[in-house]
Amino acid sequence: MNYIQSKSSNGRRMSHSPRAAVFDHLQSAPKTIAVVAGIFILSSCGSSNYVTPTAQPSSSPQAVSTVASAPCVNWKSRKTQNADEKYLTEEIAKLSFPSGTCLFMVDTTDRSENPGKISVAVDLDVAASAGPDDLRPVATDIARLLKKTAIAPRISVVDITNLGAAKPKYRTLLTDENFQGHPWNGAAPAEAEMAIWKIVDP
Repeated sequence: MNYIQSKSSNGRRMSHSPRAAVFDHLQSAPKTIAVVAGIFILSSCGSSNYVTPTAQPSSSPQAVSTVASAPCVNWKSRKTQNADEKYLTEEIAKLSFPSGTCLFMVDTTDRSENPGKISVAVDLDVAASAGPDDLRPVATDIARLLKKTAIAPRISVVDITNLGAAKPKYRTLLTDENFQGHPWNGAAPAEAEMAIWKIVDP
């Protein structure tokens, strides 16, 4: 069983995703109300205990899907994105995501305790994901890409979530709170890189 850490919101973006808000509402409401609300809404539209998944990681050449995923629309309009968010959205969107995985949103937050540094939160839409461990392969691909971006020296924390899913099954996420200290260059075995991610509860 993974040990899930509690995460401070200091200097960190707490998800603004409208789907995350729906998730919170349904979790806190009585079951009968949650079911009705869920139907209405849907119709109107590392930890160190990481266990290696049985599926091949997407970072591996054998695991990269040649099937293009369905186009995803970032819920934030371009007008509301800051320059970093717009740039990272465009860069991450260039990745060849596995079939069934879509980029939903990229958000950045200034690190109040570390002036000049930012945290990056990437919300994915992986409908088939049952838990954050499923995100480790694609999260690793994203981290490798982020290391090559022009703003990589300013990134101190990276969070990967599945809050873009239409029916998110969980709120926990993957985080690398020492992005600058990890090379993310593919030199280490894929399993070692995927094990860097910690599971936290925002």
